[in-house]
Parts: sequence; structure tokens; C-alpha cells
Amino acid sequence: MLNHLHTELHTEDPTWVFHNPAIASADPIAEALVTRAAAAQQQIDDWSEGKIDMLLRRVSDVVADHAHPLAVATVDETGMGNVHDKTVKNSVASAGIYAQLAGATAHGEIGFDSDRHVAELASPVGVVVGLIPATHPVATFIFKVLIALKGRNAIILSPSRRARAVSQHVGEMIQRAINEVGAPIDLVQWLDRDTTRQTTAALMSHRGVGLILATGGQAMVRAAYASGTPAIGVGPGNAPTLIAADADLRHAARCIVESKSFDNGLICGAENHLVVESSARAQLITHLVHEGAAILTDTESPRFRAAVMNPRRNRLITALVGQDAETLTTLAHIRRPYDIRLLVVPATTVAADDYLSAEKLAPVVSLFTVRNADEGMAVCHALLDVEGKGHSAIIHTSDDRLVRRFATSMPASRILVNSPATQGLMGLTTGLVPSLTLGCGSWGGTSTTNSITYRDLLNIKRVAYYKTEQER
Repeated sequence: MLNHLHTELHTEDPTWVFHNPAIASADPIAEALVTRAAAAQQQIDDWSEGKIDMLLRRVSDVVADHAHPLAVATVDETGMGNVHDKTVKNSVASAGIYAQLAGATAHGEIGFDSDRHVAELASPVGVVVGLIPATHPVATFIFKVLIALKGRNAIILSPSRRARAVSQHVGEMIQRAINEVGAPIDLVQWLDRDTTRQTTAALMSHRGVGLILATGGQAMVRAAYASGTPAIGVGPGNAPTLIAADADLRHAARCIVESKSFDNGLICGAENHLVVESSARAQLITHLVHEGAAILTDTESPRFRAAVMNPRRNRLITALVGQDAETLTTLAHIRRPYDIRLLVVPATTVAADDYLSAEKLAPVVSLFTVRNADEGMAVCHALLDVEGKGHSAIIHTSDDRLVRRFATSMPASRILVNSPATQGLMGLTTGLVPSLTLGCGSWGGTSTTNSITYRDLLNIKRVAYYKTEQER
């Protein structure tokens, strides 16, 4: 059972500098990028949906066709994740997102409510700036390109320094594809490896930029919101998973291992904590072991903590982010007579200064045992208070009333039911709109709870017609 709940917030060391927009916007590199992007955007402003979709198809195809070598290049450069799963994600972010966008209307009249006599008309936001994390540089790059172009926007991307080479490569591939269909290549631009953070800050605060899409660490998102430019940010994940006594425990265990081992645990919305009712704990553990999880013993847990935790920050050592379970178990001298896919570390206390209560971008989850579902919901809420508020939460149960209670009480933008989190958030096992940028709402200090897609990159105006007394 839980000893106590302790939920003071943890603040990461800032890595981004905030700048005065009036000074920052004078940066010559930012000026040139925005000028070219704005000119390119004007050239496709009146393109038909068919012509835009043809452009999207060519751009998505070139990435989908090279999903595997791009995954290899990503892992080689960043040292995070694994090739197989990055290949899957690159394919989903290109071909999968194209399939969602093709045929949709993103310009002119996009809807008319005959009862209210209100029409909706869409226009581009213009120039979009997209911040790209090192964890998923190719998938996030192509995703943001596709949703920007669907809305007839130009986009300037700021890749992570840790993934500059592969970002350069995928950017050049996309520009060649754009050129092949007769569109201006300046629709997609990016900052090269020599660009400073000052230029990125200048770009974000530039008067000619319509919107920032910020995917990355909390400091990056805060910088985007502080820039003075409209921004859509993504907060950190730390998803808790409530496993009720009436759940299909075999299915739950399979979902958890498949999800949290995917790409070595790099998906921010994947399960980070298992909160299980005590009556289901033993059976859940049996199924987790069957799926390749290692439940650490009382002697293994402190050894594992010493091997993987940064004692100053009380968080996972940065070099271990995105490493596979074999690497982690070797460091901690943990062995099992089977291939370990996931490490499960029992925990009793929710505390902001404990790495077991925070986001773990590795194939590691904490395991909390609770007396009942009510206590479980309190623990899940406390975990989100530590980190990840507004992002996602998961529940495994056959009781729809419990689902409703859980969904109502959790400060999370997405509630997944009986689904693996990673695959569910990508829309592979749920009906969620496929997206690689997930808003966290006011809970997470961001502007929306949406799973971001092209509609979030449009200015939508409403045309309201006069209604007579009889029509009102």
C-alpha cells in the first residue's frame, strides 16, 4: 500500500533563453528564412485541394519509401530508440498521416450549419515554425510538414542539435519532392547545424511568423509561449495506468509491454506507472513476466536506482534515455532466463524528488499497489501532479462506470481505455486522430487539449447570416 502522497512540482534546469522580440526579430538569418517562406506560401495560397493532395502524396511517399534507412540514420546519430520501431513511426507519420489528410477540405468554405446559418471559411496562418525533438526527429519533421502544407502554409523547422544530420537529410529529400511537383522549395526550410539558439528565438518572435508548433522539453515550450507569437505547445508525459481488479489482466500486460517497450520507451505518452488493485497484483505480474517484463526484487531495485539515476536531478541519467532494456539490466547486473523487454520497479511513495514518480523515457515503469480503485485514482492524480499533467492517462477495466469516473477525475487530455498507450495515441488501436503533437491544455500549461492536425494551423472565420424572427 502507499505510505503517503507527496506532489510538489519538479522544475528542470532551463536550457532555453528568453529574448526580447524587438531585438530577436532583427536576426538576418531569421529575416531571410521568413521572407522566403512567406513568398513561397503566397504561391500555393490558391491551389486546389487536388493539387495540394498531390503535393502531400509526393512528400509523404519519399519519406515512407525511406522509412527504414531514415530510422537507421536516426539511431546512429542520436543513439536513442531502435530501428524497427522508428521505421514504423516514420511510416505512420508519412503514409498514415497522408491517408488521414487526403480528401479533406482545408481552404475556403469548410462547413455550413444550415440550422444556425453560419458558414466556416478557412485561411492559412501563413508561416509556421516547428520545433523538432531529438527523440523522433524524422517522424515529427514529416508530420509537421504535411499538416502545414495541407493548410497551404509554409514551415520553417528547428531540429534538435542531436539530430542535425538526419534532419538535413530528410529536409533535402522533401525539398526535392516539392520541386518535382512544381511547388516552391522554400515551403519547407530548416535551421542548419551552425544555427544558434538566438536565431531560433529570433525566428519564433519574428513578426512574419503566424504560429509556432513546439514539440520538445518544457523549457522549449515555455520559450515558444514567451515569444509573443501564437504557439501550440506540448507538455511532458508521465502517463499513469490504473489496472482494476476486473480488467482482462492478460490483455493489459500485453498492452503495457508492447507500448512501453516500443522505441525503447521514447514515446512521451506511453505508460510510465502501473497502479494496480492489490487483488489483481499477483496475476498481473504473472502476465507481465510472460510478456517479457522483469519485476525487480527488493535487492535489485536499489541497485537499479544507483545504476540509472542522476543523483543530483533524481531523474534518469540523460545518456540512458531511449536505451533498450538489455543495456539497463546489464548496468544494474539484473538477469532473467528470458529476454527482458521491460523493467518494472515496485514503488510505495509518490514524490517529486523520486525518479519512479516522473517521466522515464526508457523501457521502465513503476508499479504501485493500491487497495481499491478510489485509492488508485488518487495515486494517478498525484503522479500527474508530479509531471505530465494534461497529457494522457490509461485505464484497464470492464466497468464503464469506473471509466467515466476515471475520465472525469483525471487532469488529462486523452483517456485511453483497455488500449496500449503508444499505439492508441497514434490512432492505431483507438479512434483518436493520428497526431505526433499532443496538446495538454491548461493543466499542462499549453493552449489546447487537441491532438494537433491541419485544422489547428488554419484561421477559421465564421460568416453569420441574419435570421428572421421565424428562423430564430
